[in-house]
Amino acid sequence: MVVVVSGSRVHSSVLGGLLASALGCRRVGVYSKRFPDGEAYVRVEGDFKGEVVVLVQSMESPQVEGLFEVLLLADALYGGGASEVILYAPYLPYARQDRVFLEGEPVSVRAVLKSLYFNGVRRLVTVEAHSSRALSYYPGEVLNLRPLPYMAKVLGLSSEVLVVSPDIGGVERADGVARVLGAERGYMVKRRDRVTGEVSMEPGDFNPRGRDVVIVDDIISTGDTIALASRTLYNTGAKRVSVIAVHLLGIPGSLEKIKASGAGKLTVSNSLPPVGGDNITYVDLTPLVAEGISRWIE
Repeated sequence: MVVVVSGSRVHSSVLGGLLASALGCRRVGVYSKRFPDGEAYVRVEGDFKGEVVVLVQSMESPQVEGLFEVLLLADALYGGGASEVILYAPYLPYARQDRVFLEGEPVSVRAVLKSLYFNGVRRLVTVEAHSSRALSYYPGEVLNLRPLPYMAKVLGLSSEVLVVSPDIGGVERADGVARVLGAERGYMVKRRDRVTGEVSMEPGDFNPRGRDVVIVDDIISTGDTIALASRTLYNTGAKRVSVIAVHLLGIPGSLEKIKASGAGKLTVSNSLPPVGGDNITYVDLTPLVAEGISRWIE
């Protein structure tokens, strides 16, 4: 049997409820509190002994609190007799620090993933992790879902759109969306002025003139990259620009930058809690997650 355990965060409970319904299994909640000295306390409020447990945790800011709660819950579940602990963390924090850039730095994602594994999380499900290098540090089995093609199909996009990555590093993501739509793909070339440090873009291998363009990306953080790509596309003749991204971090000011750039409809997944803003569509990834987990537990 399978049990879904939701972390104490509101969005964790939402995602846990959706997943339990999709898997047709029982969901167990978590009681949490803070001791007077600030230390965290958690308790799983239900029976899980001998069961495969899917632990669901949303990793929005403050990420450290979400991660630490997972470590406590994994210890409670693994130590309390769960036959297996699978973590579903749709947004994997610290994944962008996947190597040492300056001497003396940690490889943060390595520290996170090894901590999860050695606390009892033997399988990990995440969504559009930053890089394969980041996930290579996990000692267990990992499922990294790539939802952009699914999201494009849910939106019912036409094969006439031009699918564009805001940089050459995201070409694989754009290729996946273009293939499922039968559409053309392109990418932007980013340049930095060595004197002023100013960043500019230009279309790399396509002509956007008169076209409906869809920018696809993995993460929207500050919104600077998407806004610059959108302005550049309009300046080079694009008819309309919209955006599909997996993770919307909700950093203050990011949506305002994107809106000011002229980008129209913004579509993101429900990997993180919804944020306020006009013209945002959220795509539920639960069907993809449930399908992936089902292959493990059948």
